[in-house]
Amino acid sequence: MERFTDSTNVSNYSILARYYDELLQDEEALSLWLEHIEEKKFTSVLELASGSGVMAGILKSKGYDVLASDISPEMKEVSRSNFDGEYQLLNMTDYHLNRKFDLILCICDSINYLYEEELDSFFSCAYEHLNDNGRLIFDMHHEKRLEEFKEQYIEEGYVSDTPYQWTIQSDEFERTINEHFTFYTKDGMIQENHAQNVFAIKNVTDKMEKYFTVEVFEDFVEDEKILIVGYKK
Repeated sequence: MERFTDSTNVSNYSILARYYDELLQDEEALSLWLEHIEEKKFTSVLELASGSGVMAGILKSKGYDVLASDISPEMKEVSRSNFDGEYQLLNMTDYHLNRKFDLILCICDSINYLYEEELDSFFSCAYEHLNDNGRLIFDMHHEKRLEEFKEQYIEEGYVSDTPYQWTIQSDEFERTINEHFTFYTKDGMIQENHAQNVFAIKNVTDKMEKYFTVEVFEDFVEDEKILIVGYKK
């Protein structure tokens, strides 16, 4: 695999967005989310951190009224291949839509991009945008992932004919999972870093209970993902 001496560092999803579906799509988790969602009766859905729009596209095809959103313009752009509905650029902790939904959905560990002090804003915004009896459903990293990635994980290969290296390592003191992506493109080496915060379940549910009755599925994906459902009070 060719290496380059010059490199460019970019912000979250500036380059990863174009490779996201091929590199990171989790089919097992996707089917589990769908199974859980379809057990309930929803009509309107706001998806936060929709990314490449795969889930939004599936839900729309099943007849749901879906508003997709993300903070990344690059993700919104690539979502066009998966979702042909309304997609807005939103910050999941600060949005004002003047409309309400039956379900607010936030998957793929997206909440872990927040700091713990931002969680109250995340929950209060969701609460304000839910209909009576509406639900907030999200997943987050299991705390066992801190131990899983104590030793650095390294993956190398090709994605869309572009060589890449992907490393993951946790910081147990900071309680973060740190991912580093390097893409060896024709224009040089481009690097992108992602840091996600790992929360204790009780810290999250304590903040939620101001707004929601809370149900926790601790082994939604065993030792990897926790699913949390908030029922609007």
